[in-house]
Formats: sequence, C-alpha cells, structure tokens
Amino acid sequence: MTGLKQWDANPVASFTAFVQTAEFARTSRRLGEANPAPVSAKSAAIYSFMFSKFAKWLAAQKKPFSQVGEQDLVRFVSQLRRRGEQNSDITERYLRLLERCYAHLKIAPNPATSATKLASENRYLAKNEGTEALEQEQIDAFIAALPSFEPPGANRAGRLPKAWKRRRDHAVQASMLFGGLRVAEVIGLHVDEVDDAFNHGPIRLQINPEDKHDTSYEHETVVYDYGADALRRWLVERLAENEKGNRILAGDLVFPGDHTGKPMSKVTLWRQVKATFARARIDVNRAGGRTLRNTFAARELKNGRTKADVKEYLGLALERSTELYETAKPRKKKSNEAV
Repeated sequence: MTGLKQWDANPVASFTAFVQTAEFARTSRRLGEANPAPVSAKSAAIYSFMFSKFAKWLAAQKKPFSQVGEQDLVRFVSQLRRRGEQNSDITERYLRLLERCYAHLKIAPNPATSATKLASENRYLAKNEGTEALEQEQIDAFIAALPSFEPPGANRAGRLPKAWKRRRDHAVQASMLFGGLRVAEVIGLHVDEVDDAFNHGPIRLQINPEDKHDTSYEHETVVYDYGADALRRWLVERLAENEKGNRILAGDLVFPGDHTGKPMSKVTLWRQVKATFARARIDVNRAGGRTLRNTFAARELKNGRTKADVKEYLGLALERSTELYETAKPRKKKSNEAV
C-alpha cells in the first residue's frame, strides 16, 4: 500500500514517517537550502502531536485524508478556536502543516492553501493582535506590584524562613522579565546553571534543557538590572544552611515549589504573574510569562543587542525568529476604553 491509500488507511503512521524525511524539510517555504537536513527530533514530535489531533478529528468525521476539502479544514480550525485551543498563529501553523502534507502527495488544488485563503477572506480566523511588550512605565509598575521582598523579621536559625514563597515569587517574576526565561526554563532552573551570582552586575545563566520544556535548547542568557538584583537577594536566602550544614530549602532548583525541593507548578506561577499584572493595573492581552519574555527581547533589541544576541538569550533555533520582537509594543487601547 503506497501513497494516498496509505495516508487514508493510517494517516498518523504516514505522517510520522514523512516528518522525519528531508522531503518534509524541503516543503518549508522559508528554507532556501537545496538539500535541507530533516527537522530535529523535538520539532518532529511537536509536528506529530499537531497532526495527531487533526487525524483524531478526521476519524470522528469518518473522512479519508485524501478526500478532505477546504471547507472541512476551516471547520476543523474553527472548532479548535471556539474551544480556546488555538490563537491565530497556531491556526496558521496548522493549515501550513497540512498544506505541506497535501503538497507532498501532489494533491491539487491544495485544500489547505484554499482553506487559508477562504478563512482570511471570510474572517473565520481572528486577526492577530501582534506581539505585545511592556513600555518602561509599565515595567516600573510591574516591579512595584511584585510580592513584597521584605523579610517578616527575625527567624530562628536553621528554621524555614517565614513567607519565603513570597520572596521567591518576587525573584522568579523579576528574573523572567529581565532574563527572557520561559516558564518551563525558570521552573527547571538549577543552582549550578547560575554563574557568578554574587558579583555586581548582570547574572549569566547557562540554560540546560534538562527538567525543562522538551523544545528548549541549550543556551546562555543574562539577567539584567533589577532582575539581577532580585535574583541575587533571593539566592542568599535560597542557599542558606541550617546548623548541620544542609540547605534549609532542599534540592537544587533555584525556585523550588516547596521546602522539599519539588518543582513549582506552571499553574501556580501563571497565577502569580497574572496577579502581579492585576495589582499593577496593566491591561494586556496575555497577562503571563509570554508578555514578560516579549518585553525582555524587545528591550534588548532597542538597547542595541543584535538579533544573534537575542536569539541566543531566548534559546531560539533561528535568528529570523527574533524579527517579531522588533515591532513588539504595548497593547493598543480600543476607542471605547478609558485612557
């Protein structure tokens, strides 16, 4: 069984085989290489996850892969958008991924190409809001709204410091804003990934993918300005020892979730960041780590860092991925919003 029959019989297995080939890489519009290498195992896993969701939908519709039309694809992405599982960027990536599959199978006209055009013309897909970053006034307001770093007073030697999570939450958010760390990276940050923390000035971090998101790359970033100060103060408390010479906060994570050293929950961190945005009265479309990361990148480019520098800081695979930060800006208020 070959070609279309194989894709109709088992679309997931067919795609899994296809995504690992150089042929899949050649279907990318953005690659200028005549003989590009196959995508990485991590990228292939992400593409396979995306395709499996489409294949599951296909099975529910009882429709073979080769017989899908543009209206079917619009219904698929529209359904995911209604559920809140997609934004405009992800919708476009889905359609582009399927376009590559149909191009590989030489199906013309390509239903995914037609679906993209149809969705855009009929406004089935919401308009992208653009990359959002904070301006300096908002950065100052965010810092002022962080959880208090003031210690509660004297504490018995060797005992767990009171309200230590409050100071952890202050430092972790400051590190994200001034270091460009992903949520998964900051949650999985190890003490030995922090270089020269107690020297004056910026703090360098050697980010290793271990204990982090499966698409992370090994890279180096720098925590600047207030973020470095906050991280440095936190590390003094984080590395404190009891009378037996053991760390009061166990484990080797910089920002542990509890005193035993377990990792923080992503949901907990998201709620903490969202709460800081609310206290600062900063109105953003995404009150989370993505906006803090965008702000770091946009700020670095504005301060004269090269795209290559920012690519390294953010742990991106391609330098061109930094281009979106060049136009990042605060959320534009609508005409009916208060000024």
